[in-house]
Amino acid sequence: HRKLFFFPIDNKEGLNIKELRNAIETTARDDQSIKQQVSIRWMAFLDDLLSLKESKSYLKINDVNELAIKFSLSTQELNMALELFHERGLIIHLTATEALRDVVVITPQWLIDALAKVIRDPGIHVDIEEFHKVGLKDDADKLFNEGIASRDLLEYLWNHDQVD
Repeated sequence: HRKLFFFPIDNKEGLNIKELRNAIETTARDDQSIKQQVSIRWMAFLDDLLSLKESKSYLKINDVNELAIKFSLSTQELNMALELFHERGLIIHLTATEALRDVVVITPQWLIDALAKVIRDPGIHVDIEEFHKVGLKDDADKLFNEGIASRDLLEYLWNHDQVD
C-alpha cells in the first residue's frame, strides 16, 4: 500500500476522497499533541478572543494582554497559550520581530486574503492596466519583477486597510 503526500481529488467521481479522509483520520489519531490537556482558563480566554472576530481581524498585543488579565493569565501563560493556539491554526501570532509580536491575527483568513493580493501570478491574476489607471504601474512592475512592494501599492491593494 503506497503512502500519498498529495491526494488528487475528483469531486465528480469521488476519486481519492476516501483515501484522503482516511489519511487525515489516521494522522489526527496518531498526533499525541491533540491529547494535550488545556486549562479551562485558556479555553475561556480563546472564546473571548475569537468572539472579537465579528468586529476585528487582528488585535494589538496590548489589547490581548488586557483580555488575558480578565482570565488571570500570567505573561508566561499567555505566551504559551498564544503559541498553542497559533500551532493549532486558530490564530496567527508570529514572534520573529517586535513588529510581528505586536499583532495577534484572530481571523487567519483575513491575513491569507491580504497576502494573496500581493503574492500572485501576474500573468494570470493581474490586470496591469488597472495599475496604470491609478498611477501604480511602476510600483506593480517592481513588485512582480523584483518582489518589492511600495507602501502606495499595498495601500491600494488592501483598500487603505492596515499597512503597518
